[in-house]
Amino acid sequence: MKNKYIWLLGENNGKTANNNSYYFWKNVVNIDDDIEKYLVLERNKTNRQVYNKLSKNEKKFVLWKNSIEHLKKYFEADMLLVTLSYLDVTPSSIIGKKIKLKIKKPVIYLQHGTLGIKKIGYKGNSYNNNMFRFCIYNKKIKEKFMEENDFKEYQLYYSPYLPRYVELVRRDELQKDKNQITWFITWRDYFKKGDKKVLLIHYLKRVISSEKLVNYLEKENIDFKICVHQFFDEAMLEDVYPLIKSKHIKIELQTEIDIMDELVKSKLLITDYSSIGFDFTFLNRPVLFFQPDIDEYLKKRSLYCELDELAKYNIRSSTKLIDKIVSGRYKLNEFYKSRLPQQIDYDYVREHKHIEKMYDDFAKIQRNKITFIGYNFYGVGGTVNATKALAEGLLEKNHLVELISLKKTANTTPFPYGLNIQYLYFPKTKSLKERLDRLFHKSQNNYSYLNYDCDKKNLSPYCGYKLNELMKNIKTNTIVSTRESIHLFVNDCSSNLVKNRIYFFHTANNVLNDFFPGIIDEIKKTRMKKVVFVTEQNKINYKTENGLENYDESIILGNPLESVKMIEKSKIEGIEKKKEYSGIYLLRISKDRINDIKNLIEFGKYLKNNKVKNITLDVFGSGDYVEKMIDMIEDYDLTDYIKYRGLTLEVSKELQEHDVLIDLSVNNSFGMTYIEAVLNGKKVFCMKNQGSSEVMKEIPNTFIESFEDLCNKINKLDKVTKKELVKNYEIIEKTYSRSVLANKFIDFLDEKH
Repeated sequence: MKNKYIWLLGENNGKTANNNSYYFWKNVVNIDDDIEKYLVLERNKTNRQVYNKLSKNEKKFVLWKNSIEHLKKYFEADMLLVTLSYLDVTPSSIIGKKIKLKIKKPVIYLQHGTLGIKKIGYKGNSYNNNMFRFCIYNKKIKEKFMEENDFKEYQLYYSPYLPRYVELVRRDELQKDKNQITWFITWRDYFKKGDKKVLLIHYLKRVISSEKLVNYLEKENIDFKICVHQFFDEAMLEDVYPLIKSKHIKIELQTEIDIMDELVKSKLLITDYSSIGFDFTFLNRPVLFFQPDIDEYLKKRSLYCELDELAKYNIRSSTKLIDKIVSGRYKLNEFYKSRLPQQIDYDYVREHKHIEKMYDDFAKIQRNKITFIGYNFYGVGGTVNATKALAEGLLEKNHLVELISLKKTANTTPFPYGLNIQYLYFPKTKSLKERLDRLFHKSQNNYSYLNYDCDKKNLSPYCGYKLNELMKNIKTNTIVSTRESIHLFVNDCSSNLVKNRIYFFHTANNVLNDFFPGIIDEIKKTRMKKVVFVTEQNKINYKTENGLENYDESIILGNPLESVKMIEKSKIEGIEKKKEYSGIYLLRISKDRINDIKNLIEFGKYLKNNKVKNITLDVFGSGDYVEKMIDMIEDYDLTDYIKYRGLTLEVSKELQEHDVLIDLSVNNSFGMTYIEAVLNGKKVFCMKNQGSSEVMKEIPNTFIESFEDLCNKINKLDKVTKKELVKNYEIIEKTYSRSVLANKFIDFLDEKH
């Protein structure tokens, strides 16, 4: 296979090979398929020992951290699978020089433990919005984690068992002598550097100096291993070591031991806030909570569980802890047990089936990747919003989605969580490499098909060159072109991984030649397999007026709406009677929309001439006709009735702050503004045009017959009930929701997803 997908796996900044990333890699590296799986390792003594035990084939897929090959594969990688953080697989230096690379790849966070007690800091938009999947191993944590850490449900991947459990089971079966008690102590955020007088140290000293404990260990010949977090230093423990009076008591840093070895040797685990209690409970063995400093701990750290539940199992006195240890009467900790599978299938784990399932799921997602290519996904506009919304719908359907933008603007708008976005050209870049690339590819010939784009002046010839190069080696299952000047690039795509080419005609037929002069004749020379139109009427117009029918299949896919741009149905409220009503008008203020602007002015003149003082209209938009429109408003003395508010990036917020959406457009082709308003619980009054006829046909009392009719409708807004607004919402949702349109899009693809 010419192209293969590339995954990088690593853990603990590459320092170790004993956790989830390593055991996941070890079980899938020898699968010979379309994915190359590389393990990133730091060159240290322990890792060299691991490396020497690998097979010849496995060694081929080890990347020594910060090597030239590591850097090369990092830029080629399609997915990063990590245990602790993206630093597990990211180069930090090259040829001895430190580098700081921005994360641009989708990340699957395998985790290093099971969430249940202490809160972590990751958010749904972490890693520059590239937190694609976050693995959870505790079903009970899901809703709490989504609420506390702002994750979307589709970002969370549940597995009943951690990848490393395959090794835990193997070692446990080999370990016959289980005559150790392990005390696992985590770090406290309230510790100060060099602080050795903390409360926890006081309790530690009391326990290890207990004559009762020492006598018990000696009598039963039991080892007592205290494993402390690696951040503990000699200064913190210098008063502790002299108190050890038994050969059975030892203190070790977690980095100096193999934690799995310590667990399988133990018959009892003592811990505080660590997820290691889940591992030990998985082995069907008892865990004691010892949290004498919980009040101090909670000053710096939050919990996912309720304190009342924790209190059922919590020991806060060193005397009680010692009494419990020497009693020898232990039982399974129900706190941990209730968060594990009810019946643990050790055979399933022993046979690596949990890892096989994870790999199959992630590999399927990788192979079904969908890439949208557009002009500027960092900006605003109907195409941008609709593409982001469709991408969000596909993410919710378990797809890996990538946006490739020809350019990037400095002010970015929010993106759906876990959506990967790349750009080819950033005008304000400080990168020397990017500036040199543009200088080297400044020939007009490099524009290629972008010569047909009216916005060519806002791009760089490098965009055309880069897009042509991308089409040779792009690693995706489906490419979706969202701009007519990009269709021809996609048609030339030669990558062997691409199975679907989708051509999305977002532009209204009547302005196609203004935006893309000459493009339609070039498109008609090609053969397109799958074409998407936003409306049925636009499809008809393309055929009758431009003769576009050189495609095999087509669908009508209306504009969906992003979740960030709509309110929950339950939050819709009825409209109160007001003395004054404010309408909002969203308009592209361009010369090609002159009739819409004239309608706006005529409405303002109607309000003025009829002395209608309780209705004002706020206009939002941009374009080449803004100054002319403002002049017209002032020339006719309409500033009390029509107010230009500039461009808004927060349409949903503005809709919420106004009483009604008013649209005086005579040729609104796609109806995006209507969808946005209705899904924000607002009433819409509009002219009858192509977009409104398709989108609003089932919404009663919408179309404007005259300016007098419009004013009457506005003054009767208080008659519009919550029930009516909810019903309107449901009508639009049924046809234009992300879920509905994402399913329709998926069904349109060649492959079974």
